[in-house]
Amino acid sequence: MTRDDARVEALRERNFRLLFAARGISYFGTYLAPIAVAFAILDLGGSATEVGLGFAAWTVAQVSTLAFGGVIGDRLPRRAVMIASDAASFTVRTAMGVLLVSGHAQVWELIALQAVGGAAVAFYSPASYGLTREVVRPELLQQANSYLAIARYAAFPLGAAAGGTIVATVGSGTALLFDAATYLTSALLLSQLRVESIARAGESFLHELREGWSAFVEHTWVWLLCTWIALYFLITYAPFFVLGPYIAKHSMGGAGTWGAVVTGEGVGALLGSIAGLRIRPRRPLVTTGLLFLPTAIQSVLLAFHASVLLLAPAAALAGFAFACGSVVWDTAVQRTIAPEKLARVAAYGWMSAMVFLPAGYALAGPIASVVGMRAYLLFGAGWLVAATLVVFRLPAVRNFTYDEEPAESVPVAATV
Repeated sequence: MTRDDARVEALRERNFRLLFAARGISYFGTYLAPIAVAFAILDLGGSATEVGLGFAAWTVAQVSTLAFGGVIGDRLPRRAVMIASDAASFTVRTAMGVLLVSGHAQVWELIALQAVGGAAVAFYSPASYGLTREVVRPELLQQANSYLAIARYAAFPLGAAAGGTIVATVGSGTALLFDAATYLTSALLLSQLRVESIARAGESFLHELREGWSAFVEHTWVWLLCTWIALYFLITYAPFFVLGPYIAKHSMGGAGTWGAVVTGEGVGALLGSIAGLRIRPRRPLVTTGLLFLPTAIQSVLLAFHASVLLLAPAAALAGFAFACGSVVWDTAVQRTIAPEKLARVAAYGWMSAMVFLPAGYALAGPIASVVGMRAYLLFGAGWLVAATLVVFRLPAVRNFTYDEEPAESVPVAATV
């Protein structure tokens, strides 16, 4: 087998091709929907605050349901959980679309349906994380995670562009019906998967939650890096994306400049996903830390209102680091955590990050008004460098390798 053939080996697996296609279509709809939801609320006479409430309803419902989604993803066949989640999301988006197209929608109904949709996605994501471990061999996990990341970051500009076009030409209701169709397509693709289930039910739900938490904290590097990335979202990531548009509007040329920065990050993320197909780090977690160090540059450049010719490449570098580092991280967790506990561990990891991110968005403005935008951005950059150098020198992180045999699952007879 040639080197190029080896890089597409995961795609030769029928089950993974189906999962890859389902995730890609689902991501497309995910990036299409926010534009449709925002303009649907505004077209009904809603305010910016009500648009924010619509997005907050989705996020709060998702975060508060993730732990339960993790338990379900380890108790029931993951393929079935994902199909049920897609079916629920299809129902939510269809209801929103029909209400809008028929002219009967109310703002409060859209916000309530957003909450239901966020809860449905909370069951999909942990199950998907574990299903990847079931459909490919351990040695192909990093390659599989790279392809899934490529699907995610390629879908971002396509979904956003499609959403804006459909909303502008035929309306938000039609766009949401289109989003519903992506969920239905994803469910149909997943229904064709044939995979041995490692689901195991029997203990109480509370016991499963505790067992998942024990698995999450069992390996020091897991909870330590989840804490590090949560603080990164709070201190560095959120202030950059909250203060960036304001600085761009008043000092850097306006929305076009900021659009170039965000586009740069998206391009970098796509390239980072592709790079995940090639890199084979001996010290995977240390490699992740080294990738993240230069991401502080974008905060420094923004603090000094640098030219977009400098800021856009810096954002691309940050996107590259985040995407490539995520591929390495996902592979490390999937190879280390027992497969029957993966959904719960993933859920706890996402909860820790997502809980801090909204707080980072909410606090960035008030804190910057007290200490100044430049000071806050420079603090975020300095914290990232200092924390990364400390955390990634700790033995539990520095010495980690997944060259050893991957964690095995508890034998389960059922097949779905």
